[in-house]
Amino acid sequence: MNWDQVNVFLTVAEAGSLLAASVVLGISPPTVARRLDRLEDVLGLRLFDRRHDGYRLTDHGENLLPSAKAMRRAAVDLSQAAQTRNVLQGTRVRVASGFWFSKLITERLGDFHLAHPGIDIELVTGHAIADLDTGEADISIRNVRPEGGDLIMRKLGESSYAIYGSEHYVAQNPEAHQERRYSQCDWVGPAPNLAALASQTWLSKRLSKAPVLRCSQTLQFLDAVKSGVGLAILPQMIGDREKGLLRVSDPIQVGHDDIWLIVHENQRNTPAVRAVINWLVPLFRSLGTQIEPKAPSAKQ
Repeated sequence: MNWDQVNVFLTVAEAGSLLAASVVLGISPPTVARRLDRLEDVLGLRLFDRRHDGYRLTDHGENLLPSAKAMRRAAVDLSQAAQTRNVLQGTRVRVASGFWFSKLITERLGDFHLAHPGIDIELVTGHAIADLDTGEADISIRNVRPEGGDLIMRKLGESSYAIYGSEHYVAQNPEAHQERRYSQCDWVGPAPNLAALASQTWLSKRLSKAPVLRCSQTLQFLDAVKSGVGLAILPQMIGDREKGLLRVSDPIQVGHDDIWLIVHENQRNTPAVRAVINWLVPLFRSLGTQIEPKAPSAKQ
């Protein structure tokens, strides 16, 4: 069935005459009449009584009306979806975050691109907080809530840390389960550029020996622990999901535990930015402390 013919049927039914329908459709009355005749021929039904005062639906026409309206709604939905896709095509959204959050995002980006192939995401990864006022990023995900500015903030969840070691290292060093770990186990610690991180500050107050490895990027902590270098403090949303790692401590609160999604007031309703926000919010909430964390591998 031709949609144009169904559209003519609906327009004539609503307008009540060929002339009025032709004005709405932008085609001549004879063209309206021809398309209506073709539809009746296809269906084998008379849909209108042609009267001197206009067109009136027959019983067959009344019966067809709900299905035709449903067809129109579907056509409108398809048109709007196509327009949205065209608007978003080639749109770039810059998302700024730290290394841990960027890791969580990149591991799941395939799902986003399947749903929004027209949006390109640029990850701005680093410890410095992006300035949304100057356009350094469109969206920022941070543990620190900014003060002032025309910024909209949304809490995504809470983060906590814990101490982890590889299964092999912990098996060879049972002190990892005890307070003696701070003096007797090998540790992965920060290089000077990361020493001020809250998690590393917490750790440095407890260590009584120098780390055997110092890392200048946070993701190196994870790689080093997985390789069996020693113990390290990691976010639970990272460590609890890594195969081959054991958590040997209770959750640790190190400060700045809230996770915030931040967007500038002028950007929050931009279609592409809104699409990314609508994907990020449930993603982080599914990874946050709403999920019951697994227990440590043994008692403290």
